[in-house]
Amino acid sequence: MGSKNKRLLGLITSLMFHNNRNIFEDKELYITKRKLELVQLKHPQESKYINNNEFQIILDNTIANCGYSKDNDILNFISYFDNKYILYGISNNSYYIYLTTIFYPSKKQLNNCKNTINFFNLNAKEIFEDYLK
Repeated sequence: MGSKNKRLLGLITSLMFHNNRNIFEDKELYITKRKLELVQLKHPQESKYINNNEFQIILDNTIANCGYSKDNDILNFISYFDNKYILYGISNNSYYIYLTTIFYPSKKQLNNCKNTINFFNLNAKEIFEDYLK
């Protein structure tokens, strides 16, 4: 869905809204045509969630936000399901909210943002810390 240059991925969850107050003005998350091409090229396994219209699963299983990117306009989130972590970025500096990146991070990449993670619940924090050991 969406226009020819953007595609609707899903709706931002209330948990994400609650933990990032006054940041999101809209609930709809999109991906631009160009960004979709880049994700399919660089991260073909992760792009299956977009291609199969299953990105809402990632949004629903978001456990934390983190400071992975140095860009202040991008919010990075960590999702956990199927015993895997997925890191994705959302930009909110446009007329709409759009996906900037999505990938399966390594333990080293997760360790790099460990100091800036804000977990949405304590259970997710414990699972994450056990995973990094």
